[in-house]
Amino acid sequence: MSFVHLHNHTQYSMLDGACRVDRMIKLAKEYAMPAVAITDHGNLFGAIDFYKTAKNAGIKPILGIEAYIINGDLESETGKNEIRYHLILLAQNEQGYKNLMKLSSYSYIKGFYYKPRISKTLLKQYSEGLICLSACVKGEIPALIYNDRMQQAEEVALWYKDLFQEHFYIEIQDHNLEPEKKIMPRLIDLAKKLEIPMVLTNDCHYLNKNDYEAHDILLCIQTGKLLHDPDRLHYGTNQLYFKSPEEMKELFPDVPEAYNNTLKIADMVDLELHYDKFLLPNIETPPEFKTMGEYLRFLCYENAKIKYPDLNETIKQRIEYELEVIDRMGFNGYFLIVKDIIDNARKQSVPVGPGRGSGAGSIVAYLLDITQIDPLQYGLVFERFLNPDRISMPDIDIDFCAQNRSKVIDYIIQRYGRESVTQIITFSTLGAKSVIKDVARVLSVPASEANAITKTIQGNKTLDEAYNQYPEFSSLINSNDLYRTIFKHSKVLEGLVRQTSVHPAGVVIAPGDLTDYVPLACSTQKGEEKVILVQFEGKWLNDLKLLKMDILGLKNLTLIQKTIDLVKQAQDIDIDINHISLEDKKVYNILGKGETDGVFQFESDGMRKYLIELKPNKIEDLIAMVALYRPGPMQFIDSYIARKHGREKVVYDHPLMENALKETYGVTIYQEQVMQIAREMGGFTGGEADSLRKAMGKKNSDLMQQYQEKFRQGAKAQNVPDAVIEKIWQDWLRFAEYAFNKSHATCYALVAYQTAYLKAYYPVEFMAALLSLEDDPTKIPGKIEVCKKMGIKIIPPNINRSDSEFRVHGKEVLFGLRAIKNLGDAAMRDIIEDRNQNGPYTSIFEFCNRLDSTSVNKTILESLIASGAMDELEGTRAQKWNVIELALQFSSNDQKDRKRGQSTIFDFMDTEDEDNNYYPPLPSVEPWSYIYQLEKEKEVLGFYLSGHPLFEYRSLIKHLTNANSSTGKTKNNGELLIAGIINNISKKKDNKGNPIAFVEFEDLCGKFEVPLFNKDFMQYHKKISPGKVFFIIGNKSTFNGNEDSILRILPNALIDFKELPSELSGEIKINIPNEHLKNGLLTELGNRISRNTGKFKLITKFQSEDMNDYQLESRKLFFPDEALLNWLEKEKIDFQVRVVTNGKNN
Repeated sequence: MSFVHLHNHTQYSMLDGACRVDRMIKLAKEYAMPAVAITDHGNLFGAIDFYKTAKNAGIKPILGIEAYIINGDLESETGKNEIRYHLILLAQNEQGYKNLMKLSSYSYIKGFYYKPRISKTLLKQYSEGLICLSACVKGEIPALIYNDRMQQAEEVALWYKDLFQEHFYIEIQDHNLEPEKKIMPRLIDLAKKLEIPMVLTNDCHYLNKNDYEAHDILLCIQTGKLLHDPDRLHYGTNQLYFKSPEEMKELFPDVPEAYNNTLKIADMVDLELHYDKFLLPNIETPPEFKTMGEYLRFLCYENAKIKYPDLNETIKQRIEYELEVIDRMGFNGYFLIVKDIIDNARKQSVPVGPGRGSGAGSIVAYLLDITQIDPLQYGLVFERFLNPDRISMPDIDIDFCAQNRSKVIDYIIQRYGRESVTQIITFSTLGAKSVIKDVARVLSVPASEANAITKTIQGNKTLDEAYNQYPEFSSLINSNDLYRTIFKHSKVLEGLVRQTSVHPAGVVIAPGDLTDYVPLACSTQKGEEKVILVQFEGKWLNDLKLLKMDILGLKNLTLIQKTIDLVKQAQDIDIDINHISLEDKKVYNILGKGETDGVFQFESDGMRKYLIELKPNKIEDLIAMVALYRPGPMQFIDSYIARKHGREKVVYDHPLMENALKETYGVTIYQEQVMQIAREMGGFTGGEADSLRKAMGKKNSDLMQQYQEKFRQGAKAQNVPDAVIEKIWQDWLRFAEYAFNKSHATCYALVAYQTAYLKAYYPVEFMAALLSLEDDPTKIPGKIEVCKKMGIKIIPPNINRSDSEFRVHGKEVLFGLRAIKNLGDAAMRDIIEDRNQNGPYTSIFEFCNRLDSTSVNKTILESLIASGAMDELEGTRAQKWNVIELALQFSSNDQKDRKRGQSTIFDFMDTEDEDNNYYPPLPSVEPWSYIYQLEKEKEVLGFYLSGHPLFEYRSLIKHLTNANSSTGKTKNNGELLIAGIINNISKKKDNKGNPIAFVEFEDLCGKFEVPLFNKDFMQYHKKISPGKVFFIIGNKSTFNGNEDSILRILPNALIDFKELPSELSGEIKINIPNEHLKNGLLTELGNRISRNTGKFKLITKFQSEDMNDYQLESRKLFFPDEALLNWLEKEKIDFQVRVVTNGKNN
């Protein structure tokens, strides 16, 4: 007994299908089914995934769609009102598959209206090679029967029969649905009457019967409904699962041919997808060159004369080797295409990165100016990029300036044709955290409870991994039946596709019309610009051998170019960033000091720490740090540093390894080093060495066993002892977990060096560019603090001086208007143009009068006043705020009079009279308080600008804390002492109904969070409120995620700053020089201490005139307040403050 399922909805029927491709194929194999079909709603998203998975399992894949078809014109307004009927279309052969791609593409590009639709006219055009089934109860024929329109049902059936002949089947189903009970008997009679063959199907939406409830929840996620909502989408049956042949046999026993026809249809299908040829677009070469290979060779040697004045035999051999491999593998055109794209980008002044990934290992890429990295200088390996033993499409990823990336894509479209170029789809899936939140919402569980569950899942773990690895998560799940239900259904739905979006970098270029090779779709997310996309993910395009390129936008290239532009504007200096010295001591000096704010790759606090210890003095050090500063190899950083500075001996397991490891002091860092050792010690070819690298990375045990024996034999031939061979091999197995691509590290180290160079030599321009490119307002205060440390003054926004972006003004940086909320591009443009033409503004009334009412409104004025941009105009912020509506009304009336052609008093006054008498006087109102002014600034800027509520505690924070919102992320041990002002308090309830709170704090460097659970909430909830400043003692939460996420602190104590004297204990040690003893400083110190009560003790160290050292400990306990600490700093007295918590010094 055998059967073939021909109506199946996989995860690519988004938020409707729950049949995972891999599990469906596995189940089909268990049921001994010879074939199985994929028929997702209107799309072929999963076609290649399904095809390859089925083929690998020995099952025939049948590719199809469940189309949405209408009777009218797709592109007319009336067509929008047409009923969308379902229709199953299966590809019988290659022509049928091509027509499926055409139909699906057209349904998205021309026919999309809520769903991707086709018309009967279109179906008739692309019907060849297709098998058609009449679909479920939502098919046209069943729907007409249900509505008692039998005559029309017969006419439609005959239309399909006439179109598809013997390849049209009436589909019969039994899911125990009420409409089916009415439809199916009549449908069978119709099929017999019209002599149309029948086929038995099950409308499979999930794999197992017990997944019914989870699928019901999935539909609620799709529609945004709750499970108890009576009006929600609901299929009303638990029979939409992947039934066994025996279960299907029991349906319609009186129509056995319908069961058997599933096998007949499967036998009919003869589709083999052949992708053995690389599909590159055509390239025209100059007529004097017969082939692309000749032209490529010519370009390489023309540039080699420039880049290698001493073109020796070693260099020629490398060039010839690469050219031969490229030609033999058929990739001459690929390199010419990439060169063409990059050359055009440079012609358009779009900054291009020096390289990215393994492509930097190619000397041909270097000679074509695709990369700016000399692979010979850095020992980069060609086979890491293009393995002659493993034919696959090259992959040269290219970084472009992020702001101008669209220009590159526009050129590719113009060069190769709109019909041949498009972007690539990507699928967002229901991850562990998101699926729990979705399922909880559908089950009416409060978001606070769902958040409490997901906060116990760290990183990107699956639900099973989280359950097995995190006791906090598993215990929470097992704490009640509802949470167990959430977990059960979430496991079924985890990993299903939620929605599509546009890949941030991927572009595909075909040799002709894309729909001849792949199906297309459109992005349909709300708020997204409509973008045409390939329906297949990038990994499948590689299998199809289509040209896929990653056109990446790198913000740091924008930063480099913007800095260069600012230098040109301010100093009239031209900088060629690709030809700066890589041995500049000034650059390595700022890197060695850890002054790396804004420096690509080197900004994190952990990286700064290592750079300070490393004291880099060559580009190779930076390459190593890029590769080492990651979770796996980070353990070797200390050894690398110690060996560089001679504190640790450099050792090699065998002298034959020195050549590969000398540069990194015997520490294996790069994949290329393993490849080099495999060649030099194990006798591998370059291609074999790369295959070894890949096998290690993928943990392919069979291949690894083969390569291990080959390596052993090769090394033994060079008299390497067995024990050493075994150690090297075992080290490599561990190394595979973290091995890094040296080519990529080199490219990014170079970009890092370039940004450091600009910061070292042009700090004002660099920081202005950095501020202009910062999208997150909460990070601007930290960058302003960096400017202050660098001695760069930040001038607040000024309506009379500021441009749209931050700009350089002498040795200062002037705030950009774009940083102000609610100030759109049009308003900024009008303000700056008017100011440039008519001079500076003097009052709010004049400002409104000079600008059109479409440019300025109440919201814009409020933002300009609150930000301080209008401080230069007459009056205080409070006065200007008070007359906003009056100023707008005044200017509106005045502008209306002018449009009517009426004269106003304004027209008869000279400028002086106008300024002094024409506008109403400002009212006498109280100025804003300091704190209120700061709060208004934060509303419109996202941060405090003219000051900070914490400034009055600056010295206390400096000396009492050991961390801030930035440095705290990298502190893994010990208590954190940190201070901040409360921004926001989110009060919720946990799964047991107990109140909890998540308190968001802000300090001078950013934000951090303190969760208050159980006892902590009860202890502190009455004390906390927004705007209050607290001193927090606690430990970093282990569920912080990566270094860029917000710092979360589990508190041991929260102390209101006003209560510090009575709550905080510690000591202060003061070293008093002799000269201060003579001028009465000790007496002054005693007087100041006597005014402050607290729990700190004073230890004073000084040297008497007889040169004896003394240490005195005061009996009186006191508190080192802001005034005392400021006085000590002013007097330049050496002192240290220690806070004592739980009897420990911090």
